Amino acid sequence: MEQLTMNTYDHLVCVDEDAKELVVFRVGADGKRTLFTRVALPQVEGWSAELQDLAKALGENLLIDSPVIRRILNV
Repeated sequence: MEQLTMNTYDHLVCVDEDAKELVVFRVGADGKRTLFTRVALPQVEGWSAELQDLAKALGENLLIDSPVIRRILNV
């Protein structure tokens, strides 16, 4: 695994059960968390179209936001 530097960061995805949200932080080499996004969970239960859309958007956002992935894939 690549060592984190000040120019790279990982993502930490948390669930706020009370707010029914996903909360995503960027975590720097120093361990500092910076809020990246908060996303409300769909109101519809089950594997709905809304949940599929959320999963796709979240995955795309994490891939595009990652400096390491952008460097590996040259994007």
